[in-house]
Amino acid sequence: MNTPVNADQFKLGMRSLAHAVSIITAAHAGHRYGMTATAVCSVTVEQPTILVCLNKNSATYGAVSKSKAYCVNVLRTEDSDLSNLFSGVLSGEGRFKSREWSRLATGSPALLDALVSFDCRVTKKLAHGSHTIFLGQVEQVLFGKKGKPLLYAEGQYAKLASLAHGEPLPEGLDYWGF
Repeated sequence: MNTPVNADQFKLGMRSLAHAVSIITAAHAGHRYGMTATAVCSVTVEQPTILVCLNKNSATYGAVSKSKAYCVNVLRTEDSDLSNLFSGVLSGEGRFKSREWSRLATGSPALLDALVSFDCRVTKKLAHGSHTIFLGQVEQVLFGKKGKPLLYAEGQYAKLASLAHGEPLPEGLDYWGF
């Protein structure tokens, strides 16, 4: 008989997945909220939709729930410091002071020099365990500064390399055997 997967096993396994790093933002009652996230995924193109998974204990979760909107700001390789700010190094409005932000269709903050920002209106949500999955129809796309996406894998930031063009893998990722 198989034993159930425990949280530590699951976390260890999930560390092997490389994810793009984004900052999820929302605005509510005159305040801006934001958090770093890797649980972001496109859902469909026919009604452009992006899902985000937010912890119910986060302030950003509350803002998204109340405003029914969010913006997915995809970070560039150079943005690891900003990712850290939104991961808890700072809280509140102080996180927004180091960069220029704008507001798009929903009023959620959009990072002007992100790789791309997707402004979304919540169409559905599904509570599951400690998190809620929000489906958001994309209302506006803002293309920011060109670059490569910031990635996160094995508990560290990484950058994208083109194996087809003979670029070396980022340091620390060569253990994947490519």
